[in-house]
Amino acid sequence: MKKIKFCIVTTVLFAVLFSSCKKSFLDQVPSDYISEKEVFGNITNTELFVNNFYTYIGSWNYGTGTSYVTSAMTDESKQRWSNGAILFNTGSWNPSNFSPLSLDWNSAYEKIRSINTFLANYDLVPEDPNDPSRRTRLKGEALMLRGYYHFMLYRGWGKIPLMTAPLAPATDGDGVFLERSDLPVVVATITKDLDEAMTLLPEKHSSNGLWGRATKTICMAIKSRLNLYYASKLSNPNNELGRWQNAATVSKQALDMALANGYALLPKYADVFLSYANNEIIWGRNMGTGTGSSGIDQVMQPLGYSGWTNSGPIQDLVDDYEMKTGVPIKAAGSGWDPKHPYKDRDPRFYATILHPGARWKNRTINIYSNDKDNAAEPGTNYWWRKYMTEGLTLSTGAGGSNKSFSLFRLAELYLNYAEAQNEAVGADLNVYNAINAIRTRAGMPNIPAGLSQAQMREVIRHERRIELVFEGHRFWDVRRWKIAEIVDNKPVFGVNYTIAGATDTTFTYFQSQNRVFDASKHYLMPVPQSEIDKLVGKNPGFTQTPGW
Repeated sequence: MKKIKFCIVTTVLFAVLFSSCKKSFLDQVPSDYISEKEVFGNITNTELFVNNFYTYIGSWNYGTGTSYVTSAMTDESKQRWSNGAILFNTGSWNPSNFSPLSLDWNSAYEKIRSINTFLANYDLVPEDPNDPSRRTRLKGEALMLRGYYHFMLYRGWGKIPLMTAPLAPATDGDGVFLERSDLPVVVATITKDLDEAMTLLPEKHSSNGLWGRATKTICMAIKSRLNLYYASKLSNPNNELGRWQNAATVSKQALDMALANGYALLPKYADVFLSYANNEIIWGRNMGTGTGSSGIDQVMQPLGYSGWTNSGPIQDLVDDYEMKTGVPIKAAGSGWDPKHPYKDRDPRFYATILHPGARWKNRTINIYSNDKDNAAEPGTNYWWRKYMTEGLTLSTGAGGSNKSFSLFRLAELYLNYAEAQNEAVGADLNVYNAINAIRTRAGMPNIPAGLSQAQMREVIRHERRIELVFEGHRFWDVRRWKIAEIVDNKPVFGVNYTIAGATDTTFTYFQSQNRVFDASKHYLMPVPQSEIDKLVGKNPGFTQTPGW
């Protein structure tokens, strides 16, 4: 009978099981090993095992896509602290050093291995007499998460090894090694897992205690994003129309399912990011109250409020917010005033970015006194407002409340559908309705009638940039559209200002960083060199990502 190592994170059973089991159970086995039968023969232990499949799905500060780090590796923000983002921004990343995204490869496959172990032992899992759906739900969760982790790998690496059955570790002498599968096979395999999961899962959980666990609606949301990526230029260089048509169909199905199950755009954009388990978030993670070393308020708020100002928006993002009339600031007749650059902008600007002169916690932000950056680690003199709780006092921890990080929310499904439908058939009424739903909620006017497909494409890309900012999308969007060589390959700027008299303010813009993007290789991630080294002499058919 197989034994499972019990307490090391990189193996198939994780520490939470160790911390959750009773001592009498542990006493039945020697050392730190228990048998698969003992794990999977008890449905409560099995669910603890399945719980750990969720530990790398991502949040604002860790996991696949790592929201705030990827934001600083694209044209959203700049990180003050020297860490992984600087490698990407200077183009100096390589197969041996591209953290934190290198962790996605190892962690995703680690989770997939564990999922495969569960699925191989599923017949051992007993029914729960008090919950007849529990056993099948756990299988549905496993299948959905295997599909999701494979999607995350596809997003970063393109052609990937597919792991749909238990394999020996790569360090074993008899280890089994896989080769990269072509993209149609990758997408079909992910889709198969998601479709099977949907037959086992409810459309939505009725209990808050299961919020964040797999559902049929989450599966459809993943399929929407998967098919959108597969239809986009990076995966679809010949622009096969059928892929866009399929992406539009799947995204409409996902949107309709979400709406039918009570998901809705919240009346106020800012509230989506400041409340827990709200009706716009289809799949999310608890972010806590924002305090402590891993709290988003602590990490992002200005120094003068006891924050750390880790990452600040760049000027290019600020400039992309339209006037509240829907006109870009640099368009003729926009009414934009360079001496009052933050006046009368898209309401989402004020819900997303703190700027010099903004009121925050009963005082005005001042970059020359309270909120001056450390000279050794200069920022941009802009700060995140999105996710920040104004009533929270960081120095005492008072005034905080739980909020959710969104992995998938309804607004994305509107945008996915609009993009795919526009590429499939052009700017029809369905596209207008989807985009205008987003803009109406934001307090912005409808987009102009009569746009061409190309003009609508730019509108949709703008809306994704503004609506989904800091949520972990932009880094991947500019890659799938193959525009990163433009937007991530230039200087980025911050802001200063000088005041003369009571009302005369002059804003100046300084270069904060120069970004480098090599189109010959930077669109896809390299396989970590440590993984390549394991395969020397064992799997010559496995190759590094092209260009690396």
